[in-house]
Amino acid sequence: MKVGDLVKLPRGTRNHWRLPTGIALLLEKLPRNDRLEYDWRVLVDGRSIELGRQLEQSSEVLNDR
Repeated sequence: MKVGDLVKLPRGTRNHWRLPTGIALLLEKLPRNDRLEYDWRVLVDGRSIELGRQLEQSSEVLNDR
């Protein structure tokens, strides 16, 4: 995954944040000071939110088709 990718977030993330579509644009990697290295800032359903990098394993990249 890279900045600019469109991804479909998993159901649990959509439910937690109450996101109607769950289609997110990856805006930037946010550095962390621990072993997890970074989080993601995403734009989804008109909101900018921060998500952990585990979304890389649980989300579907839509623009790779």
